[in-house]
Amino acid sequence: MRSSSNYQRVSKMNTAFGNPKGDAERIDWARVRRQVLNIADEFGETVIALGADAEVVKDAVAHLKFVASKAINPIDRDLVRDGLCDMHVFGYGAHHLMGIDADADMNAVVDGVMTRFMKDPDDRLATQIMHAKKGVTEVYVEGDYPTMVLKSASDQPDAPKGKFLKSASYQDTVFPAV
Repeated sequence: MRSSSNYQRVSKMNTAFGNPKGDAERIDWARVRRQVLNIADEFGETVIALGADAEVVKDAVAHLKFVASKAINPIDRDLVRDGLCDMHVFGYGAHHLMGIDADADMNAVVDGVMTRFMKDPDDRLATQIMHAKKGVTEVYVEGDYPTMVLKSASDQPDAPKGKFLKSASYQDTVFPAV
């Protein structure tokens, strides 16, 4: 059994991805807005998985992200906090309605994401070879094992400059059986 909460695991994962923890006294609202706009993409994926028309959803998500990126009103920190918590409540509620353990699913997702990192020198070599075969040869590394990342150093096939390149040991999320 893990002793860390979902928040603690995701916070640690973000730090490993190069997204340092913010300062509550000096919130970088542009950075928060960019993060929150990713929720629209995930919501879109979810409603498509629930059977919605993919093209209609993609258009709606694009419109929502455009409108949100043009925000002109003052920021209300407490309403932002409330909204984020409400998204968790409804997400966990959906897991509840499905009869599936959300904590177990979250652990599976974070475990899967963490396989994107290179865990040791052998994995690094295999990762560089794998991407070189795809034409991505100009690369650099950030971090230390087991959370070292390989990134594209220039615009290359399917790898724009700065793109995080998945490790050779990457594995898709495997959810617990229900």
